[in-house]
Amino acid sequence: MGDEGGRTLMTDATHGHRAAGTTDPIDVHQALAGMRYPESVSLHPDGDRVACVIDGVAYVVALDGALDGALDGAMEAAGDCHGPVRWLPDGRLLRTPSPSELAVDGWRARVDGEIEDLVPGDDGTVLVRLADPGSERDGSHLGLRVHDPSDPFVLTPGGRLRRLAWFEIGDDRPRELALPGLTVWDADWRGRRALAVTSPDETPAGYYRPRLDLVEDGEVRTLHRTSWQLARPRLAPGGRAAVVVEGLSIVSGRVLRADLVTGEVAYLGDLDDVTDLGWLDDDTLWFTGWSGTGVHGGVLSAADGRVLSRWTARGTLGGRDGQPSLSVDRTGTVAAACWESPELPPEVAVAVLREGDWRPVTALNAGLAGLAAHQEEITWTGRDGLPVSGLLLTTPGAGEGPRPLVVMVHGGPTWLWSSSFAPAESNQLAVPLAHAGAAVLLPNPRGSSGRGQDYARAVIGQVGAADLDDVLAGVDHLVAAGVADPDRTAVMGLSYGGYLTAWAVTRTSRFRAAVVMSGVSDWLSFSTASNLAGGFDPLYHAGADPATSEGRERLAARSPVHHAAKAATPTLILHGERDRTTPPGQAEQLYRAWSAAGVSTQLVLYPREGHELVEPAHRRDAAERVIGWLTGGGVL
Repeated sequence: MGDEGGRTLMTDATHGHRAAGTTDPIDVHQALAGMRYPESVSLHPDGDRVACVIDGVAYVVALDGALDGALDGAMEAAGDCHGPVRWLPDGRLLRTPSPSELAVDGWRARVDGEIEDLVPGDDGTVLVRLADPGSERDGSHLGLRVHDPSDPFVLTPGGRLRRLAWFEIGDDRPRELALPGLTVWDADWRGRRALAVTSPDETPAGYYRPRLDLVEDGEVRTLHRTSWQLARPRLAPGGRAAVVVEGLSIVSGRVLRADLVTGEVAYLGDLDDVTDLGWLDDDTLWFTGWSGTGVHGGVLSAADGRVLSRWTARGTLGGRDGQPSLSVDRTGTVAAACWESPELPPEVAVAVLREGDWRPVTALNAGLAGLAAHQEEITWTGRDGLPVSGLLLTTPGAGEGPRPLVVMVHGGPTWLWSSSFAPAESNQLAVPLAHAGAAVLLPNPRGSSGRGQDYARAVIGQVGAADLDDVLAGVDHLVAAGVADPDRTAVMGLSYGGYLTAWAVTRTSRFRAAVVMSGVSDWLSFSTASNLAGGFDPLYHAGADPATSEGRERLAARSPVHHAAKAATPTLILHGERDRTTPPGQAEQLYRAWSAAGVSTQLVLYPREGHELVEPAHRRDAAERVIGWLTGGGVL
């Protein structure tokens, strides 16, 4: 009955006093929900066609004339695909017709687990990284367990790993690479040697305490241990060197080079915010990554890290884990990726590797281009004088004068808002809210990616302090500039952004409404209940140990539930019932604390959902509730 009443209030309040000429935000949200995303983009070794996966089907796109500006438009289905797709060096297409199968031509093989990555070798083999049934996923992968039909479900330490196995193409017998007691987060494969990012802890917390291992002839040799995080290990063609990216959390960082003969590991030059890279030959590497709110890429020397060519672009390159990623042809001339910009919806695109001149070769979402919001990168000054930047989204329908302001805080915290067509985080509501007449601020406070490791690491030990100050300074900037109406502001966010939203309303009364999505409300309970516990929290809280009274005090001091008496802003709480990263108990604690403090609040739990909502009915319901909450709160 309470749910039905809530719906009636939101429906009645949907139009509020929204400016004439604005577009119904729910209609916009529904249109964007139908957007088709090309995933697992893979360029043929000859550079003449691209494979990708769209809605569980592998497609191949011909590239005739693409680099000359002609859109070929020839796109053919290549079969079901429920995981990655890769070209083999001989030009055959390898796909995953089911989560536990790989196939090429008439050959199929099965693994006992879920395929997370495929790495073709140069000798007719393929390496498979697979997750055991029941193993944990982090928030970037919805925070859900890998499916396991066991009843009852039983956990034992070290029993739910991510493993490596390899196949001879044509032989369906898997050969497991022995990594006793280790789980594998990322891996490369060349010359029947594997380079792997591993940890003894099989939960996502282990990802925060990684090591780099070389697996050869049944032996495991550890090359590097670090208190930071590692991604994209790559073995050199000649077998004498390897590289890996080292950074913070969702890795956007610096390149490490390992000499496999001497064992020496050191940073390769000064290049920063790299998210993906690969060898062109033994002397050169290609790279891509974040640059401010855009992306960069190019070529660097493998000997000394000198950048031989570098481009930047205003847009977003989609890839694994949401990070910029490329697929490059065998000559190192052409690159392919999923590309989008503020004006262009996501499409398969190609570019000259050394130029970054991205050109779409599909028109999957051309009909949505008219929904683009005006997107501007803005800069303001933090309270300590540090420049802070973000994106401001508006549409012309709201007319002149100060607008309602909705601040959307990104997760991570080491993540970012990038220049994309319809920023996906927080249920893809940035563009719909702009169409509702709001100015939408997407801030990248300290702790964000795109501005180097010092900026990203500035949030360590400062959770909810300097980063919140940066966000509030952005609000002050827009009010002073006459863009935002100070009496009609709201704040919302997902994951760490949900935490910072809940924390903000215990620090300030300036917001008229707040929306917390999959947020953290209590770092103390998070430190034992989350599948990141023992990894994420000691890193970002600078070693605060919940086993000590001092550590418990430090964690409680930054937890919204322990400051509920200072909260007054009406707060809508949305959470997935199966979220393992920020468990639903976080939402229930926040709801109870706010209710006890007399704060207007509502908790909505979505069955079957994890860290982000994926079911269309749930996504629409959440959008309607957010719009209704902001409207009923006098913001829209």
